[in-house]
Formats: sequence, C-alpha cells, structure tokens
Amino acid sequence: MTSSVTPDEWAWRVVGDDEPAWRLSWLPNQLTREQAWAGMQLQEILSHPAPASDHDAHARALSDQLGLTVQQTLHLLHQRMLDRRHS
Repeated sequence: MTSSVTPDEWAWRVVGDDEPAWRLSWLPNQLTREQAWAGMQLQEILSHPAPASDHDAHARALSDQLGLTVQQTLHLLHQRMLDRRHS
C-alpha cells in the first residue's frame, strides 16, 4: 500500500506469513491488513496541514486499532522523518 499524500511511507505484506502479515514503514510490529490500512490512513491524517483537532476522533480511533495513542504515533512519524533526513 502506498499513499499519494505521504509517499515516504508505505505498508507491505510479509510474504509467506499467516496473518498478521503486514508491516508499516514507520512501525515495526506485524499487523493485520485492517491495521495496516488504519496506519496508512492515520499517517495521512497526521501529515495533513489542517489543525489536528479537525480529525481528532478519527485519528484516535485509528491509533486505537494499532494499540497506540495519537501522541505515540506522532512521535514515531516524527522520528522516522528525522531518520530520513540524517541518512
């Protein structure tokens, strides 16, 4: 899965594994397809320039599917951005 909004992040299926068999570029845990889709939607929402409050409830629901808070997700995405800049 890729995003036209945030092309630096993606999800992929781990070949040969049973579910959960998906990974996100910014989260090391193996996920179900539904969780990977939630993660892709979440990173698009959090990368959008609109104020976070416009999407708070939706972002919280998506984060919950990943077992994270919105703050934890923001931290992971920010760290990934910093890692890309310094590599």
